[in-house]
Amino acid sequence: MIIKIKYFIAAAIAFGCLFACVKKKSFSQSPEIEFKSFTPYGTSDTADLVIGFSDGDGDIGKEKEDKANNLFMTYYYFNTDSNRFTAFYSSLINDTLRLPYTIRKPIDDYNGKPISGEVAVKINGYRASKTHKRIKYVLYILDNGNHQSNLLSTPELNVP
Repeated sequence: MIIKIKYFIAAAIAFGCLFACVKKKSFSQSPEIEFKSFTPYGTSDTADLVIGFSDGDGDIGKEKEDKANNLFMTYYYFNTDSNRFTAFYSSLINDTLRLPYTIRKPIDDYNGKPISGEVAVKINGYRASKTHKRIKYVLYILDNGNHQSNLLSTPELNVP
């Protein structure tokens, strides 16, 4: 009987030590983003882009009244002449087309606390021309401390 109790106590101590060593996830102060999905809708050139994110200090997203942009996307299309992806050049702005968006702050207050999750961005006019059937985006997010995330390049997106 004493031997069984010793084994039980030893197993309980080993079990306790194992779970005491589990570390909490920690995130960088600069946001990190990853591609999750891209879903185009019909022929309207509207799509949802879903991005996974994490931020160590939880200062990601703008308040409802804040109009500042914090997500910036550069649009690329597959150029059949050069056989590579090319950033779309807009003669209206005399520069590469960059699409700014505003990601809103989560409903709960996460300032100062690590946060991770997903955000869906509705893109109206996700391509510059219906002849562009192979596209991709390069994007980044700025948090409220002006920390820039990693540059995320989506995979090649084949669209209707």
